Amino acid sequence: MNKDRPTFEQLCHAVLEGSASEADLEQIRERLRNSATDREAYYQQMQIHALLIWQNGRAAVPESLVLAPMDYSEKNNIIAFPFRRAVLAAAAAVTLLLGLAFWLVPDLNDRALSLAVQKGVSVDILASSESPYQVGQRVILERLELETGSLRFRISSGAVLDFEGPVSLEFLNPMRLRLERGSINTDVGNEAKGFVIETPTANVLDIGTRFGTSVCADGSTDIAVFEGEVQVYRAGLPLTQESRLATLVEGEAARMSARDAKLERVNMLTLKGGRLQVRGLNSPDSSVVLNVSDNIKQANFYRCYTIVSGGMAEGALASLSFKAYLQLKWHAIPGKPFPEELKGADLIGTFQSFAKRERGETSKNDISLDLSRPCAVYVLFDTQATPPEWLQRDFRDTGLRVRSGPWGKFAREVRDLDPDANGELNLTHSVWRRDVLSAATVKLGPPGNLGISYPYAMYGVAVKALD
Repeated sequence: MNKDRPTFEQLCHAVLEGSASEADLEQIRERLRNSATDREAYYQQMQIHALLIWQNGRAAVPESLVLAPMDYSEKNNIIAFPFRRAVLAAAAAVTLLLGLAFWLVPDLNDRALSLAVQKGVSVDILASSESPYQVGQRVILERLELETGSLRFRISSGAVLDFEGPVSLEFLNPMRLRLERGSINTDVGNEAKGFVIETPTANVLDIGTRFGTSVCADGSTDIAVFEGEVQVYRAGLPLTQESRLATLVEGEAARMSARDAKLERVNMLTLKGGRLQVRGLNSPDSSVVLNVSDNIKQANFYRCYTIVSGGMAEGALASLSFKAYLQLKWHAIPGKPFPEELKGADLIGTFQSFAKRERGETSKNDISLDLSRPCAVYVLFDTQATPPEWLQRDFRDTGLRVRSGPWGKFAREVRDLDPDANGELNLTHSVWRRDVLSAATVKLGPPGNLGISYPYAMYGVAVKALD
């Protein structure tokens, strides 16, 4: 037995007394994940500790020191195993626990019962630009106010946050923070599933991996899922089935309105660069495309279009959808450069791996682009399919070609396609153009013809201002 390795009882006391190191926290997390007996013992220690606090008037241990239950609770149990419940359980069992506490700590009156509590949450700085922190630095944060610059750090729970100012955060514990203004990206990986972000209008519980959250000027909350899934709850309420509003998966975005406390679909999400960063308050919107919308009126439908200002280039992301389709990107045809005409256009991400179908028929949905100035509108159409009538009528084939991919081998869009020289499945798209000579709303029709099944890729869209 390793004499230097603390016992489970020592680990519990270190956590409850606020003196646990990062190594101690990792050890006890591992024990709690793997042993039901240790979980029960830890719960009992919490009860006893709560009773001693109640009995002797000591300062309560803050929730930030209580280990995150999502690391070891049952998968379907999304409600935290909080310190408050331990206090209530201790009060209910006071007579029994008084006797037990007497035998466990007979020298209670002789011991120094001071409690050294370190406020805040430990974070490791991973990237920093124009911020007061240095890469590699470990700091304890209770609040963070960042007006300019950018920051990326890992919380002791394992969650990684990425954002740029202005942003205001309050750290409640290693598994929970409050976003008061600004936009952040969160990647919980495998360690911090169950991480919660509170905002003025919503609580967002991450049960996947990567999502973005933004608090708007009016207090509304925008949530976009880049990978995995999150659950959205009403603000100020426990995370229960009754307070849950929706589950969002990758490629979906929603807004919790501050006006009427209603969850709404976000039609268009402005992203910044290839990192899929939710637009910060100081990031530029498109100067050409004011809005992207469609005529889908389906309940609980949250798929969103994305726009990256000037983002069209080799390797640009074609869609927010990752699941089963990898990351679909736009590429040049092998042996040819990426079309110069398309470079620098505002890139609109459609549901590239998703075409809404009704009873086996092709999509009936139109896409509308609200344009602020004269521009060229490009439609990137799957060459496997016959161009629909609206495309042939309103647009002209430029003769340019690009590819999307790589696609997953089981995707029906590539079912008849052979792998290329690199063993990848990529689709070829024809590039169609329409010049719009003034500010206008342009309507794009469905990818196929009504009454005919459409097993091909959804078209892509790019918009470029005319000189």
